[in-house]
Amino acid sequence: MKKILLLAATVGLAAFATQSQGALVYDGFDYTVGSTLEAASDEWAWLNTGTAPVIASGNLTIPGLPAPTGNKVSFAAGNIQEALGTLNTYNSGAVFFSLAFQLTALPTSSTYSFALATGNTNFGAAVWLQANGTEFNIGLSNRSNSTPSYSSSYSLNQPIFLVGSYEFVSGTANDISSLWINPASSTFGDATAPSPTLTALGGADMTSFTQFLLRGASGSPSGEMDELRVGTTWAAVTPVPEPSATALLALAALGLGVRRRR
Repeated sequence: MKKILLLAATVGLAAFATQSQGALVYDGFDYTVGSTLEAASDEWAWLNTGTAPVIASGNLTIPGLPAPTGNKVSFAAGNIQEALGTLNTYNSGAVFFSLAFQLTALPTSSTYSFALATGNTNFGAAVWLQANGTEFNIGLSNRSNSTPSYSSSYSLNQPIFLVGSYEFVSGTANDISSLWINPASSTFGDATAPSPTLTALGGADMTSFTQFLLRGASGSPSGEMDELRVGTTWAAVTPVPEPSATALLALAALGLGVRRRR
């Protein structure tokens, strides 16, 4: 019985650690402040011409996630030098992404700013932004050329946590995109995703994703992005913090105490 109790505690800690490190792709933008995103990392490339997103000091912190690392990306309004981050190839099941962002100026037209991509021109699970008075709405479309549906409004200069997904479904024109806006931290690391804020259908099915797009076009807002993750599960893109050394020591002491009493 003693061995079983100790083994259970060890397995539980191992599962917790694996879950919190489960992201298949993570970019904390730990690059030189002031450098352009493309120049700072070999994993990012430009799509067109315009004002380049740059690395800015500081972070966007989301309660419940591990403490952010590195810095953040600052992007200007309007036509920016759109950036494409290189991913592994995803072509079945579901692919998830998460990021923290905030807007510093409103969009002047409805436009998408984040999406999964392949071949530089095909985009899915597109996240849209549009002004709503002094605030803005967040939208989602299954493909970038589809009509988005929109959420409630949000304020400028307020960090927002987004989780998006694109699910490859057998058949034709039936793939599904989902978006979670500020999901409850109690769901972070769960084996299954909670109910999404928005879902989107329609448009031709994507065959694969190999890139993540940070886009800016005429009417796009200015803002900041941080803590980008891409993976195949909800847990992979909503990791929970590692247990601290103090907590591990306390748990170990508790286990020894249980063993001695038995």
